[in-house]
Amino acid sequence: MLGWQAMNHADLDQLLILQEKDVRISKLRKDLASLPEQRTRLLKQMEAIKQKALAAKQEVAGIEKSIRDVEAAVETKRSYIGKMKTLQSNTRKNEEYQRCIQEVEKTEAAIDALETSELELMERLEAAKTDMERKIRRVHDAQRELEETLARFDRTAETDKELLNQLNAERADLAAAVPEDSLGEYERMTRSKGVPVIVPMDEKGHCGGCHMVITDNARMKVLGGHETVYCDSCHRILY
Repeated sequence: MLGWQAMNHADLDQLLILQEKDVRISKLRKDLASLPEQRTRLLKQMEAIKQKALAAKQEVAGIEKSIRDVEAAVETKRSYIGKMKTLQSNTRKNEEYQRCIQEVEKTEAAIDALETSELELMERLEAAKTDMERKIRRVHDAQRELEETLARFDRTAETDKELLNQLNAERADLAAAVPEDSLGEYERMTRSKGVPVIVPMDEKGHCGGCHMVITDNARMKVLGGHETVYCDSCHRILY
């Protein structure tokens, strides 16, 4: 860190301006890097909404099939009753006659149970259709929102890339005006710590980087403003 020992306040002022530019550049790069992840997350959310709508459609289709199955079973049993009554009217045997009566009664009871279940299915179908329609509307709304958001992402990315190029050009001009030793040390620190590496000391003597209390000796040096002072905890430059 010898480069900092000879640094004057003009160097520090220049580096603070450079650091402000680097902070903006760092944020822009992070924002741009996060866009693909945000896009992927939105697409997954959209897929989940579609899957819920699909599940609702499948539930409606399943209930409708169950209703058709019940109706077919009722028709089969009504046909069976017709056969039993025909047999009943044609038989001369009392035992067979009584058996036909019992079969008709048992089948009619089964039909009653089927028709009761059909009514329950109809109620479920009505509720399922309402839920399905709501989820289909949600798909349409979410699709529109997704398209708008993705378009906004594209516009943001284009704007941010242009701004990033501008900031990088401005940074190059600022860096060229900083003495080589000071610039080299600053860039070494930013590579290891990220920005900011030059941080203020608050009125209570806390480092603006790690927020630890600095020593009284270091605090007095910062307040004196005559030399470069490092935080004992995080080793950032204090001003």
